[in-house]
Amino acid sequence: MGAGIAGLTAGFFLSRGGAPVRVLERDRRPGGAILTEHKDSYLVESGPNTVLANSVQVDELLAASGLAARRLDALKINKKRYILKDGRLFPLPAGPLQFMTTPIFSARTKLGLLREPFIGRATGEETIAQFVLRRLGPEMLEYAVGPFVSGVYAGDPDKLSVRWAVRKIHALEVKHGSLIRGAIAKRKGPQPRGGLFSFPEGLDALPKELARAVGSVTYGASVEKVERDGDGFNVTASIDGRTETFPAGRVLLTGNARDVDAVLAPLAPEPVLKGMPYAPVAIVALGFDRKAVAHPLDGFGFLIPQTLNAPLLGCLFTSSLFPGRAPEGKALITAFLGGARHPEILGWDPSVFPDRALEILRPVLGIAGEPEMTLTRVWPEAIPQYNLGHGAFVERAAALEARHPGLHFSGNLLHGVSVADCVTNAALLARKILQS
Repeated sequence: MGAGIAGLTAGFFLSRGGAPVRVLERDRRPGGAILTEHKDSYLVESGPNTVLANSVQVDELLAASGLAARRLDALKINKKRYILKDGRLFPLPAGPLQFMTTPIFSARTKLGLLREPFIGRATGEETIAQFVLRRLGPEMLEYAVGPFVSGVYAGDPDKLSVRWAVRKIHALEVKHGSLIRGAIAKRKGPQPRGGLFSFPEGLDALPKELARAVGSVTYGASVEKVERDGDGFNVTASIDGRTETFPAGRVLLTGNARDVDAVLAPLAPEPVLKGMPYAPVAIVALGFDRKAVAHPLDGFGFLIPQTLNAPLLGCLFTSSLFPGRAPEGKALITAFLGGARHPEILGWDPSVFPDRALEILRPVLGIAGEPEMTLTRVWPEAIPQYNLGHGAFVERAAALEARHPGLHFSGNLLHGVSVADCVTNAALLARKILQS
C-alpha cells in the first residue's frame, strides 16, 4: 500500500493493533493527493482543502494519533455557499424558508417539490442527471446537484451513477421512496457529526503524523508486482534502482487504477480496473491584496452551473475558511479548473491557468489588478469517476479478493473519493483484518 491517506490510516490502525506493517510509497513524501505548499507567506492546499468529520472512524483517527488537539475547525462562515447565475452570485438556500424565497429557483421548481414524495422508485441504475430530472426537475440539476457533483467529483452528472457516486441520496429513495420523506426521517434520528476541519500548519499535518507513527514507510519504492506465495504474497518493488522483494501475509492496494492493475498482473491476467475513468483537475491559488477584491468573500466559495460550459468548476474563499492561509490584509482564492467535461486543460501551458480562471473570477468577485501570488498544480488523474457501470469494477475487485484471501483494495478506487471516505473505509478494513 502507498502512503496516501488510505494506506497510512490502515497502516496506523494495524500497527496499533500489533500487526507488522510496511508501507511502500513511490513518492518522496507522504500524503498522496494531500499536498500543502507555501509561497510568499501564503499557505496553499494543492489538493484537498478540508476534511469532513462525518464518521466515528475520523474522530478515532484524530484522537489516537494525537491530532485532535491540533484540529482547526472551519469558521462558521463556511456554511454559506454561493452559486453563479446570470453573472451574479446567490447564496444557496440553507433551509426550507430560504428555499421558498431564493431567486435561484422558479416558482414552478419550488411547487414541483410537492409531487416528489409521490414519484415511484427507479427500476434500474440511473445517472445522477436522470435521477434528479425525474424527482426534482431541471433547475435543481442545473443550480444545485450538478454544481455539487462538480465540486465533489469534478464529474459529469450525465455519466455518474447515482447509486455509486451519491450513495446516501440513492439510499433515501431505496429506503423511504422519497428524498423528502427520507430527509424528514433522518432529522428524527441521530444528527450528522461535526463539520469541516484542517490544521494550523495545513492538511498535510495528518499524513505526516500518521507516517511518523507508522514508522516503516519506504519512500521512492515503486511496486512492480504482487505474486502469490503459499498462503501469503511476495511484493516486488524497485527502490532507488535496486529490486527488493517483501513477503507479506496481506496486501492492501491503494492508488491509481492503472497502476493497481499493473502490479496485479500475476494474479489477474484480466485487468480488474481497466477502463476506470478519471477526471483531471487543475488547482490555481491566487493571492491578492484584500482591497483588490470587492466581494466580501463571506462564505465557503461558489460553484458554476455546467450549462455555462466553462472550464472553471468553482472556487474556494480559502482565507475566509481558516486563519493563517494568507498574510494580514490579503485574500487567498483557490480556483478549480477542468473536470470530466473539460479534459482539454491537460493540453494547456501551465502559465495560462491563472488567466483562464480570472476571466470568470474578475467580474464575479470584482477583482481589480493582478494577483500578487499564483501557484498552479495540475492533477491529470485527480478523481476516479463512479460512472454508470461502476458496479462491475466493484464486483471484479471483490471476486479477486475472494480468490486470493489476504488481498484488499482500498483508497478512493471503489467506495468513496473524499478524504473522509478513505479514512473511514481504511479504518474499517484494518479492524476487519485485526479481528480475523
